[in-house]
Amino acid sequence: MKDERWVRQLAARARTEVSPHVDVAARVMAILRSRSEDAAADERPLAWVAAFAAAIAVPMAFLGLAVWQTWTNPLVGLFINGPWGTL
Repeated sequence: MKDERWVRQLAARARTEVSPHVDVAARVMAILRSRSEDAAADERPLAWVAAFAAAIAVPMAFLGLAVWQTWTNPLVGLFINGPWGTL
């Protein structure tokens, strides 16, 4: 019973306390804006790597399709791909 009264008194005291007013919105927004400008500059090299990878992936996909056709059915691969289909 004593513990319950102590908790109630503590809760009543906590309700009367006033929290300090701290405004950090302007500082946080300035940090976010500066980071977004830096992030845009950092993404350019990654975009070039992605473009290069896509340029390599498209011919490799066609080559893989030709090899798969040759391995699954050699005659179809020979007629579709021409003489280089058997390589």
